[in-house]
Amino acid sequence: MAYATALIFFFGKLFYPLPLFEISLGLLALANFYKNRQIKNKYFLYFLLFSLITGKFITVTSFLYFIRLTVLLSFFIFPPVFDKKFKNFFLLIVLSNIIFGLIQYFIWPNFTYFDSLNWDPHLFRLVSTFFDPTFTGLIFLMFIITLFIQNFSTYYLIIPYIALSLTYSRSSLLSFIIAFTYISTKIKNTKIFFISLLILIITLFVLPRLEGEGTKLERVSSIKAKIENYRQGIKLFSQHPVFGVGYNNLKYARNESQNSSHAAFGFDSSLLTILTTTGLIGFILFILGLKQYLLKADFLHRTLLIAILFHSLFSNSLLYPWTLLFLIFT
Repeated sequence: MAYATALIFFFGKLFYPLPLFEISLGLLALANFYKNRQIKNKYFLYFLLFSLITGKFITVTSFLYFIRLTVLLSFFIFPPVFDKKFKNFFLLIVLSNIIFGLIQYFIWPNFTYFDSLNWDPHLFRLVSTFFDPTFTGLIFLMFIITLFIQNFSTYYLIIPYIALSLTYSRSSLLSFIIAFTYISTKIKNTKIFFISLLILIITLFVLPRLEGEGTKLERVSSIKAKIENYRQGIKLFSQHPVFGVGYNNLKYARNESQNSSHAAFGFDSSLLTILTTTGLIGFILFILGLKQYLLKADFLHRTLLIAILFHSLFSNSLLYPWTLLFLIFT
């Protein structure tokens, strides 16, 4: 089942709205629970129970999204063990996605047609099968981090980094320097920091500024939008500070039930999303779960989570299923 889920990982959102990815995840979670019932992260379990008890599942969709979160966190509560053969297979799947993304960028750079399907209209940005350059950039960054820490040749990182750059995702590029600063600090090699910083600076200068606002890294319109998004989140939290509005009810709590955008169910920050949906109690339990994971994680997974956490300050990437699955499979 793990191999099937890894294959489906490649297709990202291509099968949307068919829930093939969710079904595969659910079956894998059941198989994992059958083999492994030893709780390794009690705080994530408490978080899910609290969210279930206090949740206000206004629609079936709200409940199904909670089920998906439960399935994903179950892999951290009952961590599965995958052998090296499977992990290499998964990395090959991600590499295939990177190559597909490059083909998409050069053959079909105009993604504005998907605006009619309620996806963001991206132009001259690499989106791959995930239909979103921000999440795609993070997944490619996680791939780069994994190969680097596992001592793959530097030459293997060139194409993935080019693909990451072509997403024009500022949060992913910033997470790149954060991750390699952490790596440099932990292994006490300042050369890694300066080289990664130089690479980032060169990237900022050589990336082509093509048609469309998205290719302008100096754009400020999205920054203003995020500030307004955070302001709305803080205001909503102040109205429901203890129990929140219920997981995945943000669309209705924000009076945007008619908004068909796929981003309407979350804020541009995963922790802000958790805070507003599960309140202060749920937020504390979730943070304790993250802390317990970090304390037990090896160098690779600690670095990956740090990159995700920083990235999630600007996007709802910590709760993105493909991001969490990458953590689980590596």
